[in-house]
Amino acid sequence: MNRNMDKKINEGLKITGIVRCTLEDVRTGKKEIKEYKNLITNAGKVAISRRLAGIALLANESQITYGASGTDNTTVAVTDTVLGTELKRKVLSSTSYVAGSRTCTLRVFFTTAESNGALKEFGLFGEAATAAADSGTLMEHANIDLTKDNTKTLTVEVILTVN
Repeated sequence: MNRNMDKKINEGLKITGIVRCTLEDVRTGKKEIKEYKNLITNAGKVAISRRLAGIALLANESQITYGASGTDNTTVAVTDTVLGTELKRKVLSSTSYVAGSRTCTLRVFFTTAESNGALKEFGLFGEAATAAADSGTLMEHANIDLTKDNTKTLTVEVILTVN
C-alpha cells in the first residue's frame, strides 16, 4: 500500500501581480509612480489552461500582445471580457521574464499625445487581439486612478508572478 495516497497535497497554482504606472512630466523629468492590484480574468485563466493542454483554438493562443487604458471606474471583475470604456490601445513595448522568481513584466508606453484624461482602468489583451478596441481576449484587468495630460508620458508595467 502506498502511504503517500493518504496524504493530502496542498498544491496551489496562483498568478499574482501588480500594475505599476509611471507618469513622467517631459518638461521637468518629475516622475509619479502608483501601484495597483490586478486580477486575471476568467477568459485569461481559460486561455492559460488551453495553452497547458496544447489546444490552440485562437491565433496566438494565450499570448498577450496589447495593453489598453480606459476611463470607466466600475470595479473590475473576473468575468470582464472588455474594458468598460477603452480609451487607447497599444502594442506591448517590451516584455521580460525572470526564471528564478517565475515573474514576467509586460510594459506599455503611452506618449504625451496618447491616453490623455482621467484613467480608471487598464487591461492586457491577447490571442486574437488587434489595434481595434474590444478585440481579443482580456487576460488581465485592473482599476487605476491617474490623470494624464499632454505634458506627461505613461509607462504601465504589469508584473505577474506564478506562485
